Amino acid sequence: MAELVPDHRTKKIATLLDALFRDVLHEDEPIFVSDEATLLDVSLAAPDDLIRRCSAYYQTTVTAADLRTPLWKVLPELAKRRVSARDR
Repeated sequence: MAELVPDHRTKKIATLLDALFRDVLHEDEPIFVSDEATLLDVSLAAPDDLIRRCSAYYQTTVTAADLRTPLWKVLPELAKRRVSARDR
């Protein structure tokens, strides 16, 4: 029997996920993103490329640790930093 992985936290950031796949990860679009999923889990891009692309989009330094943080935690933080960068 398959074990179900929760996604209730990830569903709460659906708008941020949509923007990520539309504006940063153009070639990647997963069918399901669980609460455990990280940027490394949802993209086939090399880590250095992911850092470069995410840093450019979010207008902040994205680190290797950010790539390993669950999306439901990291995307709201990156979105806040992006807004802060625009407001400067």
